[in-house]
Amino acid sequence: MSLLLGSLILVGNMVIQVLAIVAMVRFLNRRKKMLLASNSLLADTRVLSIVVLVLFAGHALQFATWAFAFLQLGEFQDFETAFYFSTVSFTSLGYGDVVLTDHWRLLGGLEAANGVLMFGLSAGAILAVVNRLFDRHIAAGTWDQSGHE
Repeated sequence: MSLLLGSLILVGNMVIQVLAIVAMVRFLNRRKKMLLASNSLLADTRVLSIVVLVLFAGHALQFATWAFAFLQLGEFQDFETAFYFSTVSFTSLGYGDVVLTDHWRLLGGLEAANGVLMFGLSAGAILAVVNRLFDRHIAAGTWDQSGHE
């Protein structure tokens, strides 16, 4: 039962992160003239800040999804503890100060696997945006081989 439930949550969280990435791309495309009005460090910082904030919001929603599941299973008495455990597990940190019962302990490992996959997906999205920014600087002639503007 743990494997099935954990797999369903993992798939649901994948959908959440893909939706966050799609929303981020659409937002950037709709506002690219305003966001990329110049080839400045400030413009690049603004774009990357938006990207990171949107992706982190997706991750935070996933922490909450796992926390809600743990509450429904009776693993924790309050949302704060469930969210703490979820965040620690999702990031693969796993302090061990708060643990699941033996019956549901497989969910902790599945959440860690979920986190690794979703952070990888987010890292790929960030890399794609950084590559676009580099390409834009190269095309505009504001980036040279030495890395100085």
